[in-house]
Amino acid sequence: MDVKNLTIAFTIAGYCIFAALIISIPFKIKKLKSECGELKMALRSDFPLRSILTFAVCALLLGVIPFRNFQLYLSVVFILTALLGSSIASKQVVNSGINGIYENMIISDTTAIKYENILSLPTLSYENQKETTNVDFRLLEILTKSGAKITMVFPNEQTRNQALNVILEQCPRLKTEE
Repeated sequence: MDVKNLTIAFTIAGYCIFAALIISIPFKIKKLKSECGELKMALRSDFPLRSILTFAVCALLLGVIPFRNFQLYLSVVFILTALLGSSIASKQVVNSGINGIYENMIISDTTAIKYENILSLPTLSYENQKETTNVDFRLLEILTKSGAKITMVFPNEQTRNQALNVILEQCPRLKTEE
């Protein structure tokens, strides 16, 4: 297979994956809604304009490849960049309409995490200590069992405290730091 045919094959595969990411959004929303349980507190949700623009730019990036004579590696980089951007945008579109703290999980922007996967809330262990300075009380750090650290950003301290109280009601084991 020559380089031109490889480029065409990668481009077609990129188009198919891009289409699959967009087509799968309603199914992902339905699945997430079935897993999250009852809404306990709604979180601010922006219309995913950024995500729509990201999809448009990614489609443009994929659309440029057939009309330019890029080397294979550059075409692959463009395709992978477009697919990565589309994947992130699709997560944001899925979560944007249902951002909130639920009975079984927390959904915020591109993150949806079940309580059973949360190891701790490290912010709670240091934020009220006298030695700790420059703590942004709009942030809440979540440490997952896989070792990932997720930082949730709230519009103000009051909203963050309300959300924290709801999270601790739903998952009381997070109240104590070990």
